[in-house]
Amino acid sequence: MTAIEPSILIITADAASVSDGKINMLGGGWTHISAGAANFTLVVRLDIPWTMTNQQIPWTLSLIDQDGKLYRPEPNLDPVRIEAELNLERPDNAPEGSSFDVPLLFPFVGLPLRQGSYEWVFTLAHLQASYSFQVL
Repeated sequence: MTAIEPSILIITADAASVSDGKINMLGGGWTHISAGAANFTLVVRLDIPWTMTNQQIPWTLSLIDQDGKLYRPEPNLDPVRIEAELNLERPDNAPEGSSFDVPLLFPFVGLPLRQGSYEWVFTLAHLQASYSFQVL
């Protein structure tokens, strides 16, 4: 399959790992969690097209609260937001037009979550994907 645009898949899991390019998940796909200190992994799978390889691609991961603001676990703490760049080197033997899987795992240990609705938002260059969940 030839990708022209990147694609983003986001899913929650109790735990996750990557082995041989495959994402292994335990308790994947939940959309409800109890309030308090939460332990989980956010899984992001990117499909990067040939045209976006061998260059710096900015990305951000943000947790948005039910008021549409960046979530702060405590008023004096920074919001839950990660910014970085991806630079996927194209293999020399890859056929022109190929796309490439990039699994990203974001483990959270003891993340304080209050009751409410939340949304993970992952932005890669000009593309955005989101995943909603409830804290009960």
